[in-house]
Amino acid sequence: MPRDTLKILAINIAIIAAGTMLVLAGLELYLRLTVPASSLDSIFQYTLETKRYKVMKPDATVLAWGKELRTNALGFRDRAAEIPPKRPGEFRIVVLGDSFTVSAGVELDRIYTSALERRLSERFPGVRIINLAVGGYNIVQYAYVLEEVGLGLEPDMVLVGVFPDNDFSMDNYELNYRVATGAASALPVRAWHETTYVYRAYGRKLEAKLKRWLDPPREAKQGWQQNTAALEAIALAARERNIPLAVALLPHTFHFESQRALFDRVARFCSEQDLSCVSLLEPFVSGGIPESSLRLNPLDAHPNEKYNAVVAEHLAAYLSGFLSGHARVSPNGPRAFDAVVHSAR
Repeated sequence: MPRDTLKILAINIAIIAAGTMLVLAGLELYLRLTVPASSLDSIFQYTLETKRYKVMKPDATVLAWGKELRTNALGFRDRAAEIPPKRPGEFRIVVLGDSFTVSAGVELDRIYTSALERRLSERFPGVRIINLAVGGYNIVQYAYVLEEVGLGLEPDMVLVGVFPDNDFSMDNYELNYRVATGAASALPVRAWHETTYVYRAYGRKLEAKLKRWLDPPREAKQGWQQNTAALEAIALAARERNIPLAVALLPHTFHFESQRALFDRVARFCSEQDLSCVSLLEPFVSGGIPESSLRLNPLDAHPNEKYNAVVAEHLAAYLSGFLSGHARVSPNGPRAFDAVVHSAR
């Protein structure tokens, strides 16, 4: 190749590289100026005192994407320091779940458990929803939350917000154990580029797609077995106490259509075990809601206020019929619920 041609090629490559760097720098600056900040401190702590191994710090407050995340004395998201004793006529729904139910980055009044309580209270005065979700949990940990905390709060119903993807994996649970024992770090060392907003917003997703293409994900049989066994344990605990149980299947904010296989798998299990499960995937698909409008921001695909509102709307419709069939006192009566007369399905 002639020397002049090589020189021109080198200049063009340098110009393209410089332009790319300028674009990336501009995008990095834009993201840092427009995406709300979060606290540097973590809300989590790791411990061997519980088989959950990871809990949220009690009586703690952090900032998640510009929104306050506060915990009560038990280490669950709440605005009050304590959960008060159960009032006469109160119907308590304990909710188990992961980060999609904690919904850090959304105001407490706007997460689906708060909105659901308001909607149900219009027809069933006395309903109280207690959110016992913790980010990163799987169903094994949900079962421990119910055993260690939930049942002691005298629930009249248990609602499990299941994420059909990693809720059936043991990876995070095993990592929580290693961190609790000191064998692993809660904050792994990351390369410099992994800390940039551009990478977190776009590069990480591209990397994940390449990994899925080069090494398609395999079914985690052990995780499936252990977590379905935990869901059965939750159902058994509810059944033994004549407490209704409902399971809400919550979709990711990416690729609705590709989630159908995961949802179908869980739905089949629900049918086999005679569990009352409701899929929240279809309302998002049939509603034609743009997936990008449901995420917190370009860096975090967790659900935003709009996602929570959709979940609350459809769960309220589902649970209204569910509760009407399980309550002795009719809706809008002087007491919302006297007692539950049917056991969990």
